[in-house]
Amino acid sequence: MMDFRRLLDKYKYYTIAVSMIVIIVSVVFLFLFVQKNQKEVSEAERTMTSIISTHSSEAESSSQQLYVDIKGAVKKPGMYEGNANMRVWDAVMLAGGVSDEADTKYVNFSERVVDQMVIYVPKVGEEVQSSTSKADSQNGAMNDTSKVNLNQASESELQNLPGIGQKKAQEIIRYREENGGFKKIEDLKNISGFGEKTFEKLKDLITL
Repeated sequence: MMDFRRLLDKYKYYTIAVSMIVIIVSVVFLFLFVQKNQKEVSEAERTMTSIISTHSSEAESSSQQLYVDIKGAVKKPGMYEGNANMRVWDAVMLAGGVSDEADTKYVNFSERVVDQMVIYVPKVGEEVQSSTSKADSQNGAMNDTSKVNLNQASESELQNLPGIGQKKAQEIIRYREENGGFKKIEDLKNISGFGEKTFEKLKDLITL
């Protein structure tokens, strides 16, 4: 009987030690599990916030009102209200579409519409001065032979400026689409890659 009690006393401490180890390991695993779940939740929240922000920006962009003047061979010429996500084709449809005498090969229907834009659809046989639909001499992409209109110039026209390649031309177009157009030529410096030196080279060649 005494041997049995001594045996119990001897292994009692081992049992306590093992129990403590099991408890500590369980606590550590529980802590790591909670930390992992919190990290996943935090990442999910950031992702959701980013998605909501993107959708909000898109919704705000699409709600921006602008006005376009549609002239030439369309069924209902005039000024129409649109939004920042419209293309030239959408604007022409507001004017009832092109007429039977329209020569559409000179019109870029896929081009995005900007505020105060003039869309001109020529008639068949009419002499066209440029390959764009913005043929109005005062509101077109080129106000004169030397200045490019930042709010209306096409990608290819912007690349005619010194030091402006395809990437920078696309950045200019993206900026005016996201901000409802340039308010002053100095806004060009708000675009990454257009510093003071670049602006000084371009300021006499650009207009609004």
